[in-house]
Amino acid sequence: MTRPPRARQPQRERMSGVDAAWWHMSRPHNPMVVVGMLGLRSAVALDALREIVWSRLRVHRRFLQRPVHDADGDHWEDDARFRIERHVVRHRLAKGQSMHDWLAALCLKPLPQTHPLWQFILVEHADRAAMVMRVHHCIGDGTALVRLLLAITDPESAPAMPLVPAKPVAEERAPQSLLDDLRRLLADAEAAIGAGAPAADDAPAQVAHLARVAVTLGGELIRLAEMPDETVTPFKQPPGTQRVVAWCEPLRQHDVRRVAQAFGCSVYAVLISCVAAALGAELHSRGHDPAKTEIRVLVPSPLRGTNRAAAMHGNHFGLVNLLLPLGISNPVARAWEVHRRLGALADTHQGLLMHLLLGLVGLLPSDARARALDFLSDKATAVLTLVPGPPAARTLAGVRVDDMMFAVPQAGDIGLGVSIFTYAGAIRVGLMSDSATLARPEIVLRQFEVEFARLIPLARALAEHKP
Repeated sequence: MTRPPRARQPQRERMSGVDAAWWHMSRPHNPMVVVGMLGLRSAVALDALREIVWSRLRVHRRFLQRPVHDADGDHWEDDARFRIERHVVRHRLAKGQSMHDWLAALCLKPLPQTHPLWQFILVEHADRAAMVMRVHHCIGDGTALVRLLLAITDPESAPAMPLVPAKPVAEERAPQSLLDDLRRLLADAEAAIGAGAPAADDAPAQVAHLARVAVTLGGELIRLAEMPDETVTPFKQPPGTQRVVAWCEPLRQHDVRRVAQAFGCSVYAVLISCVAAALGAELHSRGHDPAKTEIRVLVPSPLRGTNRAAAMHGNHFGLVNLLLPLGISNPVARAWEVHRRLGALADTHQGLLMHLLLGLVGLLPSDARARALDFLSDKATAVLTLVPGPPAARTLAGVRVDDMMFAVPQAGDIGLGVSIFTYAGAIRVGLMSDSATLARPEIVLRQFEVEFARLIPLARALAEHKP
């Protein structure tokens, strides 16, 4: 069970520029590891979990590879010493140790570079059981990691998947050269802007097409270059060596949808507006006027028009800068403003530009790469992820998964991460922060819950007065 399948392909694959950027973004204070937690109804046998993970992930070669860097650049290399026992382990919390404290410390612990950068941990604590997933961001984005969770779990209402897959999964070939990677980035740009490249024998059309792509991206690049550095607030400071994590109580998706329908905006606009109000209240408690403050958050944006979004691994998204209207006190007006700003961003190609820039940054020498990543992180205070999880309950090794939560890593010197994740009709909002940035994220999350609770009677009143 512990040996990887005999490789039919070369032992090395070139790492894409985008994945390389996320790999090199790791810092001692930010190892760029996505941490997810599955709350389990009862304990799961370690051997059973190892068998499931091994049988279902071995068909995806990326999970048997480790990243390497040498004179030839960045590559994925088959791990000749792969052992499933190294990647699926058990941990029992010490007496008096809380799950939150242990998770916070785990978020600062890097994964060993000598082996594939992922790990599943069965956690036992008193009468509670959980599975914690740790995956480096270079392996995949939020959507890919949800597919990873779907691969190792089963629908609650259906029989378990067979443990032994029929054959390896056909996956997109990794770039084999620098030119190959640049061609892929150009293809992403062409697809996301709205039209594929003209026929190869139509030279004038090709020139005009590439000119349109260049003009579109050039405008976005100018706007990014002219964007001022982020407003200095207590939330914007270099992270230190201690993390804290917390999650709100689960919200019912039904309730959030009713509020969104009554307000005439999106579900995410409602949730983000409540996050903005809670962060504004925290700044006010520290003597800052939220009416005079807007902070910028980096929001992942899936690439439109590309066909790689269904992959189990890889980073197929861009980043957009969203200004949070902290100072709008009217909750309906605030939700509408967030809705408007999200819509305005959707009409741009900022996410595509950031994807392309990350792809190019990943190919730069280390000093230039570090300066470029610092430039991007200077533009924002927080990272905010919006990831839709499984709509119905799942099971792991026959045990019901009662809850799913995620902690999103920050980029560069950003010290605050907000995660919004849906699972089985519930929504969880989580905060991970540096202790110097936000020592008690649970206070902000309680305020978030208060802000959302205020919306329910407003939504009811608006619904009653609609013709």
